[in-house]
Amino acid sequence: MKQQISSFLIDDSRDARNQFFLAFDLLQVSKACICFDDVDHAAAFCTAQPDTPDYIFLRVQQPAEDGKRMLDQLRQIPSLENTPVIFYAAAFTPEDMTRMKSLGAADWLVKSSDLHQLKNCLHTMLEAFERRQTAVPPVPEGALSPVLV
Repeated sequence: MKQQISSFLIDDSRDARNQFFLAFDLLQVSKACICFDDVDHAAAFCTAQPDTPDYIFLRVQQPAEDGKRMLDQLRQIPSLENTPVIFYAAAFTPEDMTRMKSLGAADWLVKSSDLHQLKNCLHTMLEAFERRQTAVPPVPEGALSPVLV
């Protein structure tokens, strides 16, 4: 897994933000976990700062409505349009998960209230993202492949 990542965490609950921050600290991979209580504050920060995060974690209450509005707001910021957004909540239905993917979420995370379980879930998720980013793309069917002689 990447040694140092930066992330935005958007959650209106101070306790949840603290728990996420601690989980990242336990992983020892975070160079920055910048927390915001809403999307508007994150947008204002991005307008003033040139740096972009590696990931955005976005807590949603109702993925279909709140999630779409918040994701649309984030995608309006040019520097964040390609940043993976991970929705998280205490629980999701299969319909929620399908809807979030169709909205453009990179993934979703069922957030545990147990700090160490949250840390393990984050570790697994970040490793999976890294594997996807470094995977060799498949050779299109019918394409010529190089031959070593």
